[in-house]
Order: sequence, then C-alpha cells, then structure tokens
Amino acid sequence: VGRWGSRVAPRRKDSGVAAMGATAFVGRCMFAFVFLASAVNKLQTLSDPVAGAATLASIAPRLAAARALFAAKIGFPLYLVLPFTDGQLLLLGTLTEGMGAVLFVADSSLGAKMLMLFTLVVTPVMHAFWLIPDKHSAGYQVEMIMFYKNVAMFGALLFWHATRPVVVGSRRGGTRGIASAAGRVKLE
Repeated sequence: VGRWGSRVAPRRKDSGVAAMGATAFVGRCMFAFVFLASAVNKLQTLSDPVAGAATLASIAPRLAAARALFAAKIGFPLYLVLPFTDGQLLLLGTLTEGMGAVLFVADSSLGAKMLMLFTLVVTPVMHAFWLIPDKHSAGYQVEMIMFYKNVAMFGALLFWHATRPVVVGSRRGGTRGIASAAGRVKLE
C-alpha cells in the first residue's frame, strides 16, 4: 500500500539500474557530440587543401603567440619539447578530441582524461578573448563565450571523473565492492 493508501506496483531492483545506465549513456552521447562533431569537421576541413591551408593560416598566429609565451615562461622554445608543425599539432589535437569523445561515450575514464587534456590545452590558446582590444566586438563576445563553455565542459568532465565509481578489492579473497563519493558499497 502506497503513501496515500493506493496500491503501488512492486518495482524490480534491476529496472532502476538499467534506466540509470541508459540515461548515463544518452548523457555521455549528448556531451561527447560537441567534441566528436568538432573533430569530424576539422578532419573534413584538413582533407581539403584550400580549406586546410586557410584553417592553418588562421590558427598560426595563436599558436605562435602560445609558443612565445611558453618560451618566455620556461626559458626555452616549445619545439624542443614538442617538435611538431602547426599542421601536426592541429591533427594531434583533433585526433585526441575525436578519440576522447568516442572513448567517453564508451564510459572510459581514458576518454574523459583525453577530453580534459584537449580542453585544458586548447581553451587558453584558441579562445584568448582577453587579447581582443575591442570588448564590444562580436569576436570578443564569441571568444569569451567559447572560453567559458570550454571551462564549463572541463568542469563537467572533472565532476564525472571524480564521482565515477571505482572497483576496489582483489580477486584473491579481499572484499569486493565499489568505492565512490558516497562510500563503499558491497557487491552481491
């Protein structure tokens, strides 16, 4: 009998777990779509010689500024650590973004870490809105929105990673359970 005297149908234990798993999968798909669509778009653009050259020309000043800042901060050029051309860096970033998205959809923490790395490295380089002098221009507004969107997505990935259950124990006879932010849960 329910709270107000009505009959309540008994719920199966497994139905809630399955629904939660399906909801999490759909959520990961929706979240990763932004990264996957961006990676596919970049790969298509790079496959066209004219569009690829235009893209590289548009990002070259930002990469040059990032390299100069890095060299000024640590005292030696970035190419000694990462000896890649602009095109190779763009391709490496695009592959990290795309593979991270696919792995994240598959519920892999490696995918989340790849997306976090991509977002952490790319955001301040490609969306440096504070370098645009006209604070009322459309370019300033777009870059600021993109920067804060990426910060929010990084935060969501960090949250996902921090709340992800971790299987603890061993097969050699230890108690097997799941540790999470809520504490340890015994598996049956």
